[in-house]
Amino acid sequence: MLKITHLHKTFFPNTPNEKKALRGVNLTLEEGDFVTVIGSNGSGKSTLMNCIAGVFYPDKGHILIDGVDVTRMPEHVRAKYIGRVFQDPMKGTAADMQVAENLAMASRRGKPLSLKWSSQSSQLAEFREALKELDLGLENRLETRIGTLSGGQRQSITLLMATLVPPKLLLLDEHTAALDPKTAEKVLNLTQKRVSEGNLTTLMITHNMRDALRFGNRLIMMHEGRVVVDVKGEQKKELTIQSLLELFEKASGAEFDDPEALLTVD
Repeated sequence: MLKITHLHKTFFPNTPNEKKALRGVNLTLEEGDFVTVIGSNGSGKSTLMNCIAGVFYPDKGHILIDGVDVTRMPEHVRAKYIGRVFQDPMKGTAADMQVAENLAMASRRGKPLSLKWSSQSSQLAEFREALKELDLGLENRLETRIGTLSGGQRQSITLLMATLVPPKLLLLDEHTAALDPKTAEKVLNLTQKRVSEGNLTTLMITHNMRDALRFGNRLIMMHEGRVVVDVKGEQKKELTIQSLLELFEKASGAEFDDPEALLTVD
């Protein structure tokens, strides 16, 4: 479903600020894979996700989604293949528009653009049913402007919007990092439900190692622009935080006086 080969990205090349963010990343996700991605700051996680989403193009390499080469495809064109939830709850929704209007936009992913919003009663009923899954009472607030909602409510709606029309690839960019623990747990459980029910191929960046171990069928760890750990299935299920850190040290050659400071544990 996702095939990345020899991906390179350097920022500010040939300057004192040169930063090699990606150094030949190779990664293949099969249909239905739910992959958690961890790594320290500057390891290349967000750069990888932004290259996939089309925020900027890689210097070298190729990105294929469902067999389609999107490497140089403009961001707005490849958006029909991708659902994305950002770290910032303020992104991903139109604050001045109503809940129903935001969902109507999301329902048109991959369809021709139009200035006409769908307000048919059948679609509003569909939106209400979808919002009930969030268990936030939003099914009765279709006319509420998104900007008046809390961060957790907005992030839940963004997740719903990203999966309302099942995407070929779902990108979750530390989408619970800005939420309080209770709300974050609720959004993560909703994520698991939407991904599982839709059999969605998913890439989820997180700084929380417990979440990386709890969710998904596969885990990769990045370091200095490379994938240095890639575990799946039973091997992933058997991992503990300590064994994961040991695996990382062995694979990367890095040593830390305080290994648990590498990533967020709680």
